Amino acid sequence: MPQLKDFQREDVDYIKKHGMKVLLASAPGTGKTCIAIRALAETYLSSLPALVVCPASVIRHWGREVHRWAPGVKALIVDDSHTPLPRIPQSTVLIMSWALLDVRWTDLAALGIKAIVADEAHYGKNPNSLRSQALYQLARKVGKILLVTGTPIINTRSELNVLSTLLGTENPPMIRRLLEDVAPEIPKKSRSYLHINLPDHIRAEYDKAEDDFASWLTTQKERLLGEGMASFEVERVLAAEALAKIGYLRRLTGVGKVAAASAWIAKAIRLGEPVVVFVEHQPVLRALLKRLKKQRIRHVVVEGKTPSKHRQFAVDAFQANEYPVFIGSKAAKEGITLTAARHLLFLERYFTSSEEEQAEDRIRRIGQTHATTIWFLHAIDTVDDRIESIVKTKRKLIRSAIGSADVSETPTGNVLSLIQHWNDHTSGEKKASFSDEELPPLPKPRDVQSIVFHGERWTTRSSASWCKMNGYTPYKAVKLKNRIQLMCVSAGYFKPGEFKSISIAKDIKVIMGKRLSQANERRVKASRVKAR
Repeated sequence: MPQLKDFQREDVDYIKKHGMKVLLASAPGTGKTCIAIRALAETYLSSLPALVVCPASVIRHWGREVHRWAPGVKALIVDDSHTPLPRIPQSTVLIMSWALLDVRWTDLAALGIKAIVADEAHYGKNPNSLRSQALYQLARKVGKILLVTGTPIINTRSELNVLSTLLGTENPPMIRRLLEDVAPEIPKKSRSYLHINLPDHIRAEYDKAEDDFASWLTTQKERLLGEGMASFEVERVLAAEALAKIGYLRRLTGVGKVAAASAWIAKAIRLGEPVVVFVEHQPVLRALLKRLKKQRIRHVVVEGKTPSKHRQFAVDAFQANEYPVFIGSKAAKEGITLTAARHLLFLERYFTSSEEEQAEDRIRRIGQTHATTIWFLHAIDTVDDRIESIVKTKRKLIRSAIGSADVSETPTGNVLSLIQHWNDHTSGEKKASFSDEELPPLPKPRDVQSIVFHGERWTTRSSASWCKMNGYTPYKAVKLKNRIQLMCVSAGYFKPGEFKSISIAKDIKVIMGKRLSQANERRVKASRVKAR
């Protein structure tokens, strides 16, 4: 079993001291999962069997971590709403998603659950939601509940009170650690912007949609103000419809950025850099996947509809450098580790800095050894300008007020800020800094005889990793002066003398050949088998 870090050991002891009724509110990347599991394991007589309720995206991750941090404890995943729950031994942790809690809590109560771990506990902040009510009822029966969240400062005091009520006290015991405090060795994070112009056909459609929105906003404001409504009331009345209309502008902008995103991805992986990409809207995701397929760029996807089994496969495959690109929607912004990458791209801007920082922290966590860069693909003179202005302002206020990892903002609140100042906004003078020029697809593996890596940055291991990410399977490495040549397909399967060299990056060349006919290939294989 792996060892806890010193601060994690302190946190486990603190949770035990307070009878498993604590708000564990440390920042993303500090190891809250292992702390919670060890606290359960070390109080097993009074805490097991236990229930972990968590986002669907991390169900299997929790199961694996239970096996890792609590040997001898069985992890049982509950993934449907109707299969009868079996009798379980004491040394069991049941794991289920928040979506199932309101329909299964009575079944769980009948099993004799002794403790609950509510991961991403802010999912239960709304006292009127069925899942919050189910969690409250189950917590009353069980008595022990560990609330786990990286965002303890919620939007209103009443929402924070809901979490306090679950723990049975107005001022619950709370653990709050920031990543920079507990892991100062993790290199810093920086943010960079790639400014682009929308393609002409998208630009025309976007400009019309934005003009229509501005006209609608002006007309509705004048009408409601004329009826005697106060300005703040007008904005709140218009917020829901404005959110939908601005959402349309964001989708248009996102689709217009797909070509640039795929070009950036292609350049990154040719340099040997695995990347994480976040999107939000389905049309944008579909357009990006279509583009990557056309370019033969290998990728994995985690979105809201991805089954939990496939989610864990995607995370594991990316972390193992089997795929160079991880694409996530908001469903992937919590609870997973993607430290194989040191570059993360937001194709679309999220409405709040909290959502963006949660997503950013997928690559900057304990275990990351490289400086990380967050890239924002920014379409000039679009809604991106407005969202950037709002989010950047909120981020500065939050950092100066309550620290880098505490956030108290909502999409609705930021939409209110947008519509308050929509007609006052100016985009400034930004110039395009990135081209969406498409690179040709990488050659098919069957046509590649070998790949040559030049320069000091390449080792046998790193060059083999590059091949693995991009779907090539070399069978031999040849070390030459200042270069490494990985042999992928025997030269005997190509027509003699018909080879050509293609530059993939400034220090990578691919040697391609013209394959023999299938009949000749079979003869080559037969002769080799006979020779053995």
